[in-house]
Order: sequence, then structure tokens, then C-alpha cells
Amino acid sequence: MSAKRNVLKSQLPLIVIAATVCLLTLMWFVYRSLGRSRCDSIFEQTADRVQADLKFIKVKGGVTLGAEKLQELTDSSQKVGIHLKNCCIAQQSKMLNADQFQVCVNGAKDYQTQIIQVAANIKEADAAEKQQKPELAKQKTDEAKEGANKLRSTEKTLAKAMATPPASPSGKDTAEQEPNDIIPQANTAEIGTTITGEINPAKDVDFFKFGYDDVKKRRDIVLVHLDPSTTLKPAVALYKEDRSIDQPWTTPNTAGAEHKLTFSAEPEKTYFVGVASEYKQSAGAYALSLKPQEAYDQYEPNDDWFKATPLKLGEAIEANIMDGADVDYYRVSQVKEKSLTIDLQNLSKSPKPLKPSIRVLKSDKSTVQGWKTPDTAGGDLKFSIASEPGQDYFVEVASEYGQSAGPYKLTVH
Repeated sequence: MSAKRNVLKSQLPLIVIAATVCLLTLMWFVYRSLGRSRCDSIFEQTADRVQADLKFIKVKGGVTLGAEKLQELTDSSQKVGIHLKNCCIAQQSKMLNADQFQVCVNGAKDYQTQIIQVAANIKEADAAEKQQKPELAKQKTDEAKEGANKLRSTEKTLAKAMATPPASPSGKDTAEQEPNDIIPQANTAEIGTTITGEINPAKDVDFFKFGYDDVKKRRDIVLVHLDPSTTLKPAVALYKEDRSIDQPWTTPNTAGAEHKLTFSAEPEKTYFVGVASEYKQSAGAYALSLKPQEAYDQYEPNDDWFKATPLKLGEAIEANIMDGADVDYYRVSQVKEKSLTIDLQNLSKSPKPLKPSIRVLKSDKSTVQGWKTPDTAGGDLKFSIASEPGQDYFVEVASEYGQSAGPYKLTVH
């Protein structure tokens, strides 16, 4: 019994290394099965060679292993799998430059080369044991242990390379964190940054939470841009702060195609973006970004009479109705004339021109002129009202029924 225990003890380093190699190789092949992306092939180049070496390695059952050492190497191999996966996602999302991606490629190749060498040492140590060459067996066992340490060192190098994601000028780009399959688990992200993620398996759903704010409390149009890997046919949906649907799930025509949508963002409001695969039939990496379009005009915010833009008689200003919900207020003070002419020149063009609507209020908010609109979309609008000298007036500009948008030039004289 003592002799058998000594044999097991002498084989312990080999069993630990074999278990680690088996685990890592299993990870490789699971990763391969998830879909062949543009960078998968780089990380697969020696996987078949590793599998061939593993045919010799046999881990024999439930012996008492060195738990601490096994856990260390197991953790290392798991982390390498994560680092290489992140490299792949970041490369597809164009978040790695050539030098940074080469670090990942070299790290993958070094790790695989070291695995092959450790497997070879295990093979030679096993052969030496059978040939009753204890000195050679010990030498090869020591070399296998040294190889295990190199694997750990390589993992640390990859970890360092991926510790600070290369990224945008903001330096705030990030990767998704599971679980985030439902809105209450949504990852918190920032508008203006890029998030890398992955739909895997095909039934996976990722949610992200974005808070919109603006220094001047202006509304804006925000562009949602999803850039998927070639294997993923994505679907994207938008939810409001109360988690009600704002825009239902939509998808591009083909797998790998970019997908874009826009929405009107209110200051100090929160929005949720959901990412999935169409009909839960595909998987792959993606990059998600939300970018404010600065679609507001220079006079915003002027969406009510408290924030009305001062307007001098005879002054022509150019502004825009940003979306159907936008309303622009202008205040004309201390009128001296007995009549005012409101003249709106429509600057919008086809295919969806602005159909403006204008009304005029007194300073007490009573209506002087109800809503007026041109006969056709894209048309100009001009009319006159009787005015009282010394009175202030508000001119309110919107789109008819909130159904159009576009630029205009306004003059009151």
C-alpha cells in the first residue's frame, strides 16, 4: 500500500498537468462550437495538435489530488479562455489596434505551444516509468512542473494585456457582464461609449441601462448602433424608464449586418436597450454604442413659455423642430406696432418635410391666434395678427399633430 501511495504521489504533478490540459482543451472545443467568427481561426490553429497529444494522457480516477495546485492551474486555464474570448470580441468590434491584437495572438500561440510541450514531457515521464528509469522520469516530471509554471506566467501576461481595454478616446468602453438577461439585471453603461458583448447561446438576451443627461437639459436624438459578428443576426429593442416598450424588436436583413435605430431622449431619463438574436437562431459577438446626435438647435431648451427665446422684431432666426414632440417658444417683448406679421420659411426637404403649425399667445397665456398650418408639408406659413402696443407675445412653433420635423427660418415684424 505504501508503494502504491508513493507511485501516486510521484505521478501527482503529471495528473495535475493532465487535468489542466484536458480542461483547457475542452474549453477550446466548446469555444469552437459556438460559431466560427473572423478571429476564431487564429485561436484554433493548434487545437487539433493538442487533441492528438491528449489521446495519450489518461487521468485515472478518484485519487487524492493536491487541491491547491490543481485549483491554481484550473483557474489559470479558465482565465486564459476568457482573455482570448475577450480578444476575439474586441477585435471584431475594432476596439483593438494591430499591436494589441498581436499580443492576444502571440499569447494564444505561446499557451498552446506550452501545453504541447507539457504533454510531451508527461508522455516521456510515463515511458521512463515503464522502462524503470526513475532519474529520467523525475527529470521529465520536473520539466512538466516547470511548464505548468510557464502556463501560469503566460496567463498573467494575457491578463495584463486585457486589464485595460484599448478603446475609445473616452477610455470608458467596456464589456458586458452576465447575468443580464432581464431588465432588472441590466448592465449600467454610458451614452457615448462602446460596449462589447456576445449572444451565446442563441437564446441569450442582453440588457443595458443608459442614463441620458445634458448640461443644458436639452432633449436630443440618440443613435443606437449595433455592429455584430458575421455569425449573429441581431435583434434590438428599446424600453423607457418605466420599462414599457418604446421601440419593439427589430433586426437587419442579414446576419452580420449593422443595425441602427434612433430615439428621442429626455434629460435625466433612463433607457434600456435589449440585444438578442432573431428568433433565437444565431449567436456571436457584437459591439453596441449609443451616440447623441446633437440634433437640437442653438436656442434649446425653449419648449415652454418659461424658457422662451427672446426674439426682436425684424430678426430672422434659423431653428428646427427636432422631432414630433418638439415645440419652440419665442417671446416678442414691448411691441409698439398695432399689428404683427409672423413669417415662417420652411427649410426642410423631401421625403419627409416639416408641416409647421403656429399659434400666438399674449403674456397672460391667452390665445391671440389659434394653430395655423400650411396646406401641404414643406410649405411656408405667413399670417398677421392685431397687436396691442406695450404688450408681450409668445409665438409657438410645432409640427402639425406632432407628425413631422425639420428646419425653418422665423421672422416676426
